[in-house]
Amino acid sequence: MSNNIFSIGLSGLNAAQWGLTTTGQNISNAATPGYTLEKVQYQESSGQFTGSGYLGNGVQAVTVTRQYSQYLTTQVNNTQASSSAASTYYTMISQLNNLVGDPTKGIAQGITNYFSGLQSVANSASSTAARQSLMSSAQTLVDQINSAGEQYDQLRQSVNTQLNSAVSQINSYSQQIADLNKQINIASASGQQPNQLLDQRDQLVTNLSSMIGVQVVPQGNSYNVFIGNGQPLVVGNTQYGLQTVNSPSDPSELTIAFQSRDGSTQTPQNTQYIDNSALTGGVVGGLISFRTQTLDPAQAQLGAITTSFANQLNDQNSLGLDLNGVKGGDLFASSDVNIISNARNQGTGTVSASIVDGTQPPTNDFTVTFDGSKFNVTDPATGNSLGTIDPGTDQTINGLKITAPAATDVKQGDSFTIQPTRAALDNFKLTTSNGAAVAAASPAVTSAASANTGTASISSATVAAGYTMSADIKLTYNASLPGFTSDTPVTVGTTSYGIGDTIPYDASKGLTVTANGISATISGTPKDSDAFTIAQNKGGTSDGSNALAMANLVSSKSLNGGNDTLTSSYAGYINTIGNQTNQLKATSSAQTALLTQATTAQQSVQGVNLNEEAANLIQYQQLYQANSKVIQTAATLFQSLLGMFN
Repeated sequence: MSNNIFSIGLSGLNAAQWGLTTTGQNISNAATPGYTLEKVQYQESSGQFTGSGYLGNGVQAVTVTRQYSQYLTTQVNNTQASSSAASTYYTMISQLNNLVGDPTKGIAQGITNYFSGLQSVANSASSTAARQSLMSSAQTLVDQINSAGEQYDQLRQSVNTQLNSAVSQINSYSQQIADLNKQINIASASGQQPNQLLDQRDQLVTNLSSMIGVQVVPQGNSYNVFIGNGQPLVVGNTQYGLQTVNSPSDPSELTIAFQSRDGSTQTPQNTQYIDNSALTGGVVGGLISFRTQTLDPAQAQLGAITTSFANQLNDQNSLGLDLNGVKGGDLFASSDVNIISNARNQGTGTVSASIVDGTQPPTNDFTVTFDGSKFNVTDPATGNSLGTIDPGTDQTINGLKITAPAATDVKQGDSFTIQPTRAALDNFKLTTSNGAAVAAASPAVTSAASANTGTASISSATVAAGYTMSADIKLTYNASLPGFTSDTPVTVGTTSYGIGDTIPYDASKGLTVTANGISATISGTPKDSDAFTIAQNKGGTSDGSNALAMANLVSSKSLNGGNDTLTSSYAGYINTIGNQTNQLKATSSAQTALLTQATTAQQSVQGVNLNEEAANLIQYQQLYQANSKVIQTAATLFQSLLGMFN
C-alpha cells in the first residue's frame, strides 16, 4: 500500500515539476517575439484493478501544448501585410511630396518668372538686356525641370533597390520555413509537437507577411506558403526562390520573377514573371503600388505640362520675327514619344505613335496588347480600357495617334508600352541661349491712313501657323456700296473676295479679314475713302506684339481639355500628390491601428500573462510541496511496516 502511495506522490511530484518548468518557460519568454503560451496537459494514470475496485495510480503529463489560434494568427499576418504595404507606400509618396514642394515655388515660380520676362521683352523688344534676362529665366526653368526629372529617376531607382532588398529577405524567410517544415516533420515522428520549432516557423511567416502578402495552407505538419494568385513560395520542404529582373515592359524598372529551378540561363521568353497585380501586401506591394499608381503617372503628368509649355512657346515664337527680322524658330526642345516593345514579344512588328497636338499632350502612359484579332489599349496605372485598334490601322486615343502593325507581323500576347511624355523632364532644354532668337515682333503691322476722317480703327495683326506675306494688304471703304475693297484677295469667315470685290461692312459687327494666315479686325464707323493697311513688318525691332502674345499664353487654357492653364495644371499636379499623401497617411494610420487590435487579440490568447503565470507558479509550488508530503507519508508508513518485523 505504501508503495502505491509513494508512486502516486511521485507522479504528482513529476506533474508539479512539469508545471513549474512550463510556467518558468512562459515567464522567461514573456518578451520573446513569436513565443506562444505553453500549457501542460495532464491526465489521470490508468487505475489498478483490485477486488475492491480500481485504485488510482496518480497523474501523468501527456504533453505540453501551445495556446495557438490559427485564425487569430492569420488575421495578424494579413493585417501585417496590409499595414506594411500602406506604410511603405506612404513613406515613398511622402518623399515625392517633399520633392515637388510648394505649388507656389519651384517650377511654378519658374514658369511665372519666364512669362514675366516675356512681358518685359514685349515692353522693350529692342532691349538686349531684357532679352538676356529672359534667357536667364529660361535656363533656370530648364534646370528646375531637369532636376525634377533626376528626382523621379532617383525615386524609381530607390524602388528598384528596395525591391532587391525585399526579395532577398523573402528568399531568406521562405528558405527557413522550408527547412523548419523538414525539422518539424522529423521531430513530430515521436508523436509530440516541437513547440519551439513551431513558434519559430510562425514568427517567420509573420516576418514574411511584412515583406509580401502570403496565404498559408497547413498540410500535415508542414506549411505551404503561396503568394499572389496561388504561386507557390514554399511547398513542404521545397522553397521556390524569387529574383528581381528588368521588367520586360520597361527596362528602367525591376519586377519580380521566379528563379530557375535547374540553374539554367533564363531569357525573357522562359522567365516566369509574376504580374504586378499579384504582388500585393507587404513592402513589395507598397513599392509596386507607389510606382504604378503614383510615380509613373505623376511623371507622365509633369512631362505633359513640360511638353505643352515647350510646344506653346515654340508655336507662338514661330509666328513672329526675331531681332534680325528672321522668322522665329524653336526656343525649347523636349523629347519624342518613347515606345518599348515587350521583351517577350514573339512577332517582329511594332506600333508607332505621335502626339496629335503638342500643346495638349496626353497625361498618361499607354499599354497596347494584341489579343489575336485586335489591339487593346489600356492605362497601365489604372488598368482601364482606353479603346481598341484594328491591325494595320491607326486610332487617336487621348490625344495620341497610335498606328498598329499588320496582324501578320505580331503574335497573340505581344504588347507595347508607350510613354508619350515621361522622358520630357530629363530631355527638356534650350535650343538657343541667344536673346535675339526671341521672335518678339509680329510679321505684320496694321495702320490707319492719316487722312481718315471716320472713327473706325484696325486691331493689331494676328498670324496663324503656315502664314505667308509677300505683299501688303490695303482695305479702302466705299460709303456708296457700303463696304470695303481690297487690293489683295482676302477671306471673311468662309467667304472669299477677290481684288476689287465689295466686302460688306456692318459697323455694329465689325469686319475680320484674313489673307494667307494673317488677320486683322476693323471696328467702328468709317468715312468714305478711309483706308487701312496690313503691311509687312520690316525692321520692326521695337515691336513686341508677338512677345505679348507669348506672355499671354500664361492664361491660355490648353491643358486638360482646355480647362487648365500651365500654372493651374501644375498646381493641380502638386495638389493631386498632396491629396494622395494625406490619404495614404490616413490609410497607414488606420492599418497600424488594425494591426495593433489584431495583435492584441492574438496575444490575449497566445501571449504570456505574467499575473496569471505568477498565480500558476504558486499553485505548482504548493502542488510540489503537497506531493512531497505524500511521499514523506508513504516513507513513514513503509518504515512503520519494517518496524513491525523487527
